[in-house]
Amino acid sequence: MANLVTTYQLIADILSFNSNPKALEAQLKDEKMNWDAMVTEGSKHLVLPTIYCRLNNKQLLNFLPKELETYLAEITSINRNRNEAIIRQAKELSQLLNAHHIDHVFLKGTALLVSGYYKDIAERMVGDIDILIAEHQINKAFDLVVENGYKPIASTLGTDFFDSKHLPRLTTTNNISALELHLKLFTTYKSEHLQPKDILEHKFSDGRLYLPCNRHLILHNIFNHQINDYGTYYNYLDFRSAYDTIVLIKQDETSNLKASKNKHIIKHFKLLGIFFSDLHQTMNISISNKNRFYLLKLKYRWINNVYVKSLKLLATFSMFMHRFYMFLFNSKYRTAILKDRKRVLALIKSKLLLKSKHNSLE
Repeated sequence: MANLVTTYQLIADILSFNSNPKALEAQLKDEKMNWDAMVTEGSKHLVLPTIYCRLNNKQLLNFLPKELETYLAEITSINRNRNEAIIRQAKELSQLLNAHHIDHVFLKGTALLVSGYYKDIAERMVGDIDILIAEHQINKAFDLVVENGYKPIASTLGTDFFDSKHLPRLTTTNNISALELHLKLFTTYKSEHLQPKDILEHKFSDGRLYLPCNRHLILHNIFNHQINDYGTYYNYLDFRSAYDTIVLIKQDETSNLKASKNKHIIKHFKLLGIFFSDLHQTMNISISNKNRFYLLKLKYRWINNVYVKSLKLLATFSMFMHRFYMFLFNSKYRTAILKDRKRVLALIKSKLLLKSKHNSLE
């Protein structure tokens, strides 16, 4: 079984802007090099095109096995074509929203693609198109995109009783990417750093789309991983988010993050600092006991499995207790649950199996 510490360090060295090219070349030329582990972990973290582009930038592609180089080149080409289609789709949405005077800003991957942070747009894999809409215009924006060919996916009863950061996800047969219209960036977390009104007030236009300022881009990248994707809770690193961080941190506007006392920001940089030397000087990184525990989880996967399943069980129990309280004291919720009991029972069964992507250290 591959040593994940070694594999993670290799991926970080490939993505890094500060790693030693000669040392990386020596790693790639090593006869014991585990290519399968690199591809497996790179795929889990959605960074295979990033790995290819960074090796190309470092002029190290010729040290890959020819078959692997061809494979990564094909994936990167497919991703580049997809991203070009996403940018075209985003432009169409931007024109539509602007024509109806809807205050909005593109978020996350789409914003990063068009902001010029990557030498090659193929570096970043993107899923949905996320757009933050001014609260008083969110329903108007939703109706507008539906009138223009987008269809909402079937929503569950949870949308009627629990808070959500975006309206139902929208898909279209005419475009490649699904669309999420956001009211806010988090469901329950209150961030003084990322208030929707503040993001909209400080947006800028690149001539095509309205985009967040650099500070809001990096803060959203950090908090999205640490909170929405449970990075803080499960104590795990995501290389796609990590690469976005080291690309964005090169901008001067982010330097005051060094003094932040926010636990999510601190945890994000301490975990990335294990593998990325890019951040040591910039963020005054120091190794903590939690960092050592993370390395232990990488080295011994059974420790990670026990750790994650325990946290998953705790989170599931907490959710069930909250839902049970709602069932007892909210008659409308109780009626909805009973009508939808087959799906609810299936969901409970899947939760009890404790399946989580975090089991695989993603």
